[in-house]
Amino acid sequence: MNARLSAKEKELVAVGASVAAGCIPCTEYHLKEVRAAGATIEEITQALDAALCVKGSTRGIMEKVAYEALGVPKEEQPSCCIGPTDRMKELVSIAAAVAVNCPTNFHKHVSAGRTVGVRDEEIQLVAGLAKMIRAKAMEKIDDAVKELSSPEAGCGPTVSAKSASQPQPAGCGCAPGVSVQSSAQLVQAGTKGSCC
Repeated sequence: MNARLSAKEKELVAVGASVAAGCIPCTEYHLKEVRAAGATIEEITQALDAALCVKGSTRGIMEKVAYEALGVPKEEQPSCCIGPTDRMKELVSIAAAVAVNCPTNFHKHVSAGRTVGVRDEEIQLVAGLAKMIRAKAMEKIDDAVKELSSPEAGCGPTVSAKSASQPQPAGCGCAPGVSVQSSAQLVQAGTKGSCC
């Protein structure tokens, strides 16, 4: 059975993934698209709330893990992802968990999603969309990093191990031995979208 989401559902998922990934251009683009697809302000805010909940929950999970590994236990923060749920909330939450790279939240929301009728095919579809948006967000940060190493900043386009041994201009902020590689090179062809 093929998973099919309506244009509105796909855009609600994309809004959630964009917010969770921290991609401002993606968020702005998908907010326009979701409104064009007929989503109400209430539906959009529910998607935003679900994504922000997952993002906040991920922070709490990582805080607990990191401090416990350091030997400084932290109290577990109450989860905001509680209360009544529905299919759309769980689809957005699954996408947000993928966008923030949180397996704990992914499994939690897959389990909750299955209780409200989310099928595995739909999970695969929203995970793929979230991965594409996460890759776009990575491209944006790659672009920002490249700007730091532009000729206007006093460095060449990249500083590789080969060029690191050459003298750099005074005030150059490039670290020796650093190679700036676009994450787009790490994304397989065909998974890139034109969303943002």
